[in-house]
Amino acid sequence: MNDTHSAYTDDDGNPRLRHSVTGFLDVLGFSHLSTRSTDRAETQRTLEMIATAIRDARAFARDTLGDSPLADPSRWSLKFFSDNLVFGFPIDAAGSSPGEIAWFAVRCVQRYQLRMALGGYFVRGAASAGDVCLTDEIIFGPALIECYRLETKASIVPRVVLTEPLRALLHDALDSPQARAANARQAICRDIDGWWFINYLDAARTPTGIDWDLITRHKTSVLASLAGTTQHDVLPKFGWACRYHNVFCHWHREDPGFTESHRIDRTDERSTISRLADSTTG
Repeated sequence: MNDTHSAYTDDDGNPRLRHSVTGFLDVLGFSHLSTRSTDRAETQRTLEMIATAIRDARAFARDTLGDSPLADPSRWSLKFFSDNLVFGFPIDAAGSSPGEIAWFAVRCVQRYQLRMALGGYFVRGAASAGDVCLTDEIIFGPALIECYRLETKASIVPRVVLTEPLRALLHDALDSPQARAANARQAICRDIDGWWFINYLDAARTPTGIDWDLITRHKTSVLASLAGTTQHDVLPKFGWACRYHNVFCHWHREDPGFTESHRIDRTDERSTISRLADSTTG
C-alpha cells in the first residue's frame, strides 16, 4: 500500500470518477485513545504509538504483496485522516480483471488489519465496488458514502464488511490467480447477522502453514484490549474479537503447531461465523 493520487486524475490533473474497489476503515476506540489523558506527554506517546502501528501495518502489506504487478503504486489511491483510511483501486482499466483486483484488495486489507491488531489497534470498516474519486483535494463518490454508512451501522465490531456488489465480484472470480493466492475460500466469512467480512487472521497463513506465533500475539492483543477497556459500549466489540479468534483456532485445530494454548479461554469457538469454504451455495 502506497500513497498516490494519480489514479483518479486525468491527463490535465482534473479529478475523475472511476469504477473501483474501495473501502473506508477506522480504528476502534480511537476517540477514547485521543482523550483518555489530559497529560500532553502521554497523549504524545499515544500518538507516536498509533503512527508506528500504521507505518508497520502498511509496510507489512507492502512487503508481503510487493511482488504482485497489482502493487504498482500508480494503480492505487490511499488517504489517511485522523483514525480513518480510505482506499481506492480502479477496476475500469485494462491489464487486470476486476475480480483479480478485488481479491488483491482483500489480501491488502487482511494484512493491514492483522498488523494493526498485533499493535493493539483493531480495525473496522466496509469495502465495496462502485464509482469513486480519491485525490489529495477530494474524496467523493457513492461507493465511499456506502462504505462510510456501513462502517457506522453494520461493521460495529472489528470487522471489515463487504457490500453485495463486492461480494459478488469476489465470488465470480474464485478461480482467478489472485483468488488462489488469497486462499479465497478461507479469506471471507459470513457472520451470525448475515454480513460477509474479511477473515484477517488468515493473513497469518504462510506457505508452510499457520504462523501460530502471530495467532498468539493476536490473543495477547485481544486480552490486553479487553483488560484496558472500561467503556461498556466497547467491551462487547472486543468480546466479538475473542469469539472470532477462537473460531479461527477451531477451524485450524488440526493444523500442525496448534495447541489449546492458542485459544482464548472461552467456550464459543463453535459459532455461526462461517467461511465461504463451509458453504456450497455461494
